[in-house]
Amino acid sequence: MKAMVYLQVAVSLALTFQSHAWMNGGDFSKQFEECTGVYNKPSDVNALSMRGYEKQCTDLLIPLGSSHQRIGNFTDDQMGYIKSLIRKSFMEMLNNMGNRVKRNTKSVWRVREEVRSRNGAPFQRYAEAVRRLKKSGEYDVIAQIHITVVPTAHFGPNFLRWHRLYLFILETALGCPIPYWDSSEDYVMKKPQDSVVWTPKYFGNGYGPVVTGPFANFQTPIGPLFRKINADGSLMDRHAIIKYVLSKRRMGDISSPTAKPISNMEGYHNNVHAWINGLMGNLGYSAYDPVFFCLHSMIDNVYEIFRRQQVKAGINPATDFVKTGQKGQSPGDLSQINGFINSYGQSHKLAFQVQYQPLSQCPVCHGSKHKYCDNYRGVCVSRAAAPHTNAMEGILIADLMAKKSGLAEGAFGAPFPIFSVDPRTRGDAVQPIEEKKYKY
Repeated sequence: MKAMVYLQVAVSLALTFQSHAWMNGGDFSKQFEECTGVYNKPSDVNALSMRGYEKQCTDLLIPLGSSHQRIGNFTDDQMGYIKSLIRKSFMEMLNNMGNRVKRNTKSVWRVREEVRSRNGAPFQRYAEAVRRLKKSGEYDVIAQIHITVVPTAHFGPNFLRWHRLYLFILETALGCPIPYWDSSEDYVMKKPQDSVVWTPKYFGNGYGPVVTGPFANFQTPIGPLFRKINADGSLMDRHAIIKYVLSKRRMGDISSPTAKPISNMEGYHNNVHAWINGLMGNLGYSAYDPVFFCLHSMIDNVYEIFRRQQVKAGINPATDFVKTGQKGQSPGDLSQINGFINSYGQSHKLAFQVQYQPLSQCPVCHGSKHKYCDNYRGVCVSRAAAPHTNAMEGILIADLMAKKSGLAEGAFGAPFPIFSVDPRTRGDAVQPIEEKKYKY
């Protein structure tokens, strides 16, 4: 009996210290080991199961109890699901760091490949997992998180690190890597809207309600999922990314509000949202289109290349913070993915959990039959699909859906602002877009 009392007191003290370290943004891996180390003796393990004490030690690291502010309008069951994902993600990171609870000797499983790599195999696996989560309602719970974080995860230095955390949480739920969509391979096409990605094998149709492909007939809080590709903005230009983003060395050089528009990674990302348009053009609700996460996987890929260059230059990416007075955007602020603070999105601990397939290079171009090497320009180019026969009909339907739902009038919040426009676009976004023009 005394042993159990001692055990409970020790655990309480360890967890209290843990919670203090977490809320103050400290390195908690050592304290976590101290917490779980209480149970190292066989007699202690008999008192409480391995899974039980891992849960106790992570519960205070993940402050999602009733005493903490809720994120969004979630039910208790939905909050419980989010908490379970965070706990699972958190335990994976700690285990991979080699703590004494459970040493993980497996290699990193989060290897993100381009969607067309291996003739689309990475994307097919992702799409199947998304459909499973959609059927259970769990995908929509994760998508809903994005609605709650528009002010704190956009328009500031929190953009890259917050969305890195967001990718990690969805990936935990999916159980498979999120492939990245390198839209620069579509940008170099004569008609990017004819890319093979807008076919049933990949994202499904790009005009009007999505009725083909793995995300066909997906429902959202605004109504059926719909798109209006090539409306406004621009796909990514790899030449511009290399010249104006990857030539920089500080987070402040590529992040709002200190970056020049042409070097701002958030701006390049916004342009792609506006190009896909439809639901993807809306700041809050865009995550209901699974293409959202493939786009952000690419943005995160560029960020990871940037981080590696920082290391080579003698800069620590984990502490290269941008000073800001914006509410919720400071490194020590809670991320709204309760249990994680913003700075964790810049940490080495998180970065070490993910690997990226290198960007495509001529002449191989990932060995995919859905892209080819343009020898004259030295770039990999997406294959074109058959011309869209119902594009105009889809465009008109998209406009009608936006008006009927209230999206066009701003009933669901603002669209993504953009900083440049591809002259090949039509300029007919479903929501009026604020353009911050910047000439190359």
